[in-house]
Amino acid sequence: MKDAVIKKFSVSELDAELFTPFTISTGSHRSMENAVFSLEAADGTRGFGEAAIATHITGETREKTMRSLEKAGALLAGRDVSDYLGALCALEKLLDGNRAALAAAEMAVLDLATRRQGISLWKFFGGRTAKVKTDVTVVIGGADAAYGFTLKMRRRGFRIFKIKTGVDMDEDFRRLEAVRKAAPGCAVYLDANCAYSAGEAEKFLKELMRRGIRPEVVEQPVKKDDIDGLAYLSRRLPMPVCADESAYSLDDVYRLIRRGAVTAVNIKLTKLGFLRAREVWALARAKGIKLMMGEMLESELASCAAAQFAAGLGGFDFIDLDTPFFIKNSGMKGASFLSSDGVYSLDKVKSGIGIVPGSAR
Repeated sequence: MKDAVIKKFSVSELDAELFTPFTISTGSHRSMENAVFSLEAADGTRGFGEAAIATHITGETREKTMRSLEKAGALLAGRDVSDYLGALCALEKLLDGNRAALAAAEMAVLDLATRRQGISLWKFFGGRTAKVKTDVTVVIGGADAAYGFTLKMRRRGFRIFKIKTGVDMDEDFRRLEAVRKAAPGCAVYLDANCAYSAGEAEKFLKELMRRGIRPEVVEQPVKKDDIDGLAYLSRRLPMPVCADESAYSLDDVYRLIRRGAVTAVNIKLTKLGFLRAREVWALARAKGIKLMMGEMLESELASCAAAQFAAGLGGFDFIDLDTPFFIKNSGMKGASFLSSDGVYSLDKVKSGIGIVPGSAR
C-alpha cells in the first residue's frame, strides 16, 4: 500500500518545567528533558512517540537517544507501516542498547499504524477496559509538604498514594503518618527505589504496620542486583513485593520468577519497549505474578500510550501513570481524556494514542 509507506521522520527535544522537584532516593528532577520521535506516511498520517530520559537510572542520555532515533528513522523510511510487526522486530535489533529510543520508535510506529486503521491503541491491544485510574506520587521531602500535597490531591479525588521512601527512616515514618492524616482510609503504595538492605526493609515495614499503616505493595525495596533480598522479602512480607529496577528486561523477569524472588513486576515501556512488555505481561499472568504499569518522568503522550497498553491487555493490579500531574506545560494536545482525579477515559480516543505534540504541524 503506497499510502502506508513511511516517507518522513523527525526527532525533537521535549522540555518542560515541573511544579515541584520530583525527588526519589536516587536523585531529583526539576524539569523534564525528553525527546519526541515522529513518523509520517505517504498519505499524510502522522504517528508520535516519546523517549523518557532517566540517566540516573538507565545511564541513557538525551544526546545518545536522539542519535539512536535518527538511526531508527533511517531504518523505517520506505517501510510500509501496515507491516508494523516487522518494523518493531527490526527496531528491537537496532536499538537494543537504548531502550528509551526503542520505546519511542515503537510507540510512533504503533500510533501511526492505528491512526491509519482508525482504531485506538487500547482497542488494538485487546480493549479489555476503557478506563484506568492512576495513583499519585508523594515525593521525598518534609512531612508538612507530604501532608499538604496529599490533602490537595485527596480533595481532587485521588484515593491511592504512592510514597517515595529511602533517605531517612524516621522522616519517612513522619511523612507516612502525615499522608494517613491527610487521606484517611486511602490506599498506600511504597517505593524505595533500591534504598534498603533486605533487613532494613523488613524492619521498616514491620514498624510501619505496627503503627497501623499497611501498604498495598512495596516496590523495589533493595538494590537492583539483590535478588536474594527480593526473594527473602517476598517470603517474609504479607504484601506484594514488586520488582522495578531489577526487572529491566524479559530475561530479568524470567529469572526473578524462576527463583521465586517477586510477587509483582513493574512494566515500563521505557525499560522494555512494546514487544518485550507484552511478553513480560504474558509471562507474569501465566505465573500468577501481579502487575504494575509504571513510567519514568513522561508527558501525556507516553503516559497515555502506557495507559492504553494496560487498559487494552487488562490484568494490571496497580497503575502508576501520574507524572503528567507534575508537569507545568508539556505542550501536548488532546489529553482531555485524562481527568484531574487521575482517570484515563480511553473510550474518548478516536484513533492511535490520541495525543499530538503542540509543535507538530
